[in-house]
Amino acid sequence: GKGTANFEFPIFTKDWRRIEILANATTRCNEQGEAVGVLGVGQDITERKKVEIEKANVAQELQTFIDTANAPIFGIDENGLVNEWNNKSVEITGFSREEVFGQDLVKVYITEEFRDQVSMVLNNALGGQETANFEFPLFTKNKQRVEVLLNATTRRDVTGRSIGVIGVGQDITARKQVEQEKSRVAQELQ
Repeated sequence: GKGTANFEFPIFTKDWRRIEILANATTRCNEQGEAVGVLGVGQDITERKKVEIEKANVAQELQTFIDTANAPIFGIDENGLVNEWNNKSVEITGFSREEVFGQDLVKVYITEEFRDQVSMVLNNALGGQETANFEFPLFTKNKQRVEVLLNATTRRDVTGRSIGVIGVGQDITARKQVEQEKSRVAQELQ
């Protein structure tokens, strides 16, 4: 006889309600050490399973929201390595999730002239000091310059410890071009 620990299975009540059970089973032996039965202990974990399913559903909804948001959203871990890259980030930069995941965001995707500033914003967010409306350029896979307005927010685990940064951006390239054109025209008129 070999015991089993933490085995989950459903059972149905007389009125056909499903109940989730967590069971442990141990071989019951006689005085000679021969298996003569099983001693089982079960626990109703139905509510816990419902909560787990609900949490998984909420997590999936949030992931879908991030993936389909009409704003570039990226995440980095405490080492500055990319661990989130939504569809809009892919669209704007041309870099796929697979290309960026695990890469150092600042060293690989930020131009040298802005690395220190972007690093400071991200490090501040890692330390709990969040930043709103930080502008910086990002270069696409095709070497096109994209102007981004960034909000950097601390990402925390369940204990409150900082584990990374979530960046929510806005592509302000067109707006910056209009501002530059307005400035140029204004200077010409003077």
